[in-house]
Amino acid sequence: MKKSLLILGIVSLITNSVIAQTEQKESKFGIETDILWPFLVQTTRTHFTIKLWEKGNLRGDMYVGFNIDFPEDRATEGEGFADYSIASGYRQYFWKGLHLEYSQTTGMGVLQNHVTTGKNYRSFDWLVTGYIGYKFEFAKKKLYILPQFGVAGVIYKSNPWPIYEDETLSKEVGETPFMLGSLRFGYNF
Repeated sequence: MKKSLLILGIVSLITNSVIAQTEQKESKFGIETDILWPFLVQTTRTHFTIKLWEKGNLRGDMYVGFNIDFPEDRATEGEGFADYSIASGYRQYFWKGLHLEYSQTTGMGVLQNHVTTGKNYRSFDWLVTGYIGYKFEFAKKKLYILPQFGVAGVIYKSNPWPIYEDETLSKEVGETPFMLGSLRFGYNF
């Protein structure tokens, strides 16, 4: 009787150990990049993510990365607008993949040959964004797609330049909040 209980205990211990080793442990770190922005708005954004905490369905992630707006001409501003910035943010999950996110980018904005002043501008810019989205995970939680929708706005510009409402250049509007979407592809490692 004692011998069979001992064998049963050893088999149970080995089985539990094997199961624990084969279960997929969710990674704490990841990398993600927007897969639509390079084609739609000539911008690239890539983040390194880290899970800060998790309790049930609630979870908090933080990220840091870079954002590059490739040079483009803007009819209401000037030629060669570009932005080179550091991105950071916090993503709060509420239920499964449903989340809200706060994001900010800080860096250098440049503009050549302004449409009315003819001047070149360099400015330290600070842009903030609020998103809502859902994280769809697959491949044993190694890969994910993250569609989001949000509102963004420049809240500080060290050297602002005139921005006009339309190509008539008759009404100056400056920086205004704008809506944007994002579709990020990520890999957990």
